Amino acid sequence: MRTSVLSLVLVGLAVVLAQDRKSPDAKPTVVFVCEHGSAKSIIAAVEFEHMAKERGLDLNILARGTNPDAEIPKLIRDGLKADGYDAGTRKPTKVSEKDLQGAARIVSFGPDLKPWLPEGAAVEDWSATPPVSEDYRTARNYIRQQLEILLEDLRK
Repeated sequence: MRTSVLSLVLVGLAVVLAQDRKSPDAKPTVVFVCEHGSAKSIIAAVEFEHMAKERGLDLNILARGTNPDAEIPKLIRDGLKADGYDAGTRKPTKVSEKDLQGAARIVSFGPDLKPWLPEGAAVEDWSATPPVSEDYRTARNYIRQQLEILLEDLRK
């Protein structure tokens, strides 16, 4: 009898823990990853937060880098500011397995994410994005076009 009760308790606990990990109330996560986590992924995250909010989408949006810089360059902060955004206290952050685990979408601006990628996870390749250092507006416009497509996909 004790074994049966203990088994039921353990099974119940496992079910509760599994539900906690994938809570139906949890916001879907979208992760943008560039090499330094300080330019393309930041622009994408800031723009996407604004676009998603305008459309009433509640998402967890992350900007990450595989080899992050110490800070966001002035060029990026100035470009975002000119667009009406503030990078605030954001700092480039190294991507982790936890960031990608269960993400609704993972976008790579070029880096190979295999060392952090959960098995079976798909990555969208946005490596064709023009270099931000050469022309902020061209890169930003390309990113915005990709974000529009991503938003449409997420709304389906």
